[in-house]
Amino acid sequence: MRIALAIAFFVLTAAGTIAPAQAAETFRDCGECPLMVAVPVGSFMMGSTSEETDREGAPPENVSDERPRHSVSVNSFSLGVAEVTRDQFDAFVRATGHQAGGPCWIYDPAQGKWIESGVNDWRDPGFAQDGNHPAVCVNWDDAKAYATWLSQQTGKAYRLATEAEWEYAARAGTTTSRYWGDSRSGPACLNANVTDQTRAAAHNLVDSEDNIFQCTDGHVFTAPVGRFQANAFGLHDMIGNAWEWTEDCYHDSYNGAPTNGSAWLTGDCSFRVARGGSWHALPGDVRSADRDWGAASSRYNLLGFRVARTN
Repeated sequence: MRIALAIAFFVLTAAGTIAPAQAAETFRDCGECPLMVAVPVGSFMMGSTSEETDREGAPPENVSDERPRHSVSVNSFSLGVAEVTRDQFDAFVRATGHQAGGPCWIYDPAQGKWIESGVNDWRDPGFAQDGNHPAVCVNWDDAKAYATWLSQQTGKAYRLATEAEWEYAARAGTTTSRYWGDSRSGPACLNANVTDQTRAAAHNLVDSEDNIFQCTDGHVFTAPVGRFQANAFGLHDMIGNAWEWTEDCYHDSYNGAPTNGSAWLTGDCSFRVARGGSWHALPGDVRSADRDWGAASSRYNLLGFRVARTN
């Protein structure tokens, strides 16, 4: 699993900006439901170019699954403005009795490594959170159960986003590495909670532009959702804060991938795709095209989710 085993070996270069997000009309289907926004119909080029990954210094073995780059058309759907929060997940657990316990893989800064903890879970992911932080230490099955509960509560078709929908929404019309551009400095920390100088100081990381973003976002672990700037579709934290489960089964390339925005549900579906990077993500992970995966049954304290809704 690359989330756990190779999360620390990426590089970022270049600079860029994006215009401020346009005003987007949001809605909520119930009092405890996530705030949603409609994502417009459109098409985009999914995946990365060799120019991008060469510039980022990403190892070829880590980006081969982002190829071949291909055109995808996406129907309109709705997506959570932010990741599902602890309070929102707690409402689901209290209402259903869903068991979303441990073990959870947590990053131990004292040891500088990942350990599987039998005592940590979404209520205690190994660092302090409040109710507006993203729910982490949740596996793919937990996320699916939450979406099913929302559907039952609202009569609407809640689900996880497909991987293509997720990348389309993250890009929000951009073709740069990130929706704010290619910068590894100031703009990054205005737009995302990533491995920055704040975390470098707390976890004794080497403060170099090859290792961390050269800016300060003010958070060592997760941040409250919506704290950072939204992209042009009005979506917050699409990159950084917590990795996000998607619907798709993992494949090691895009050969044979759907081109209509639907989920890719063939192959070994015990492994599911995660997108977006996290508070722990280094520059090469903080890209719209970057892909990761995990066992559907696994929980990590950098991995959460947001919900989609079929319009």
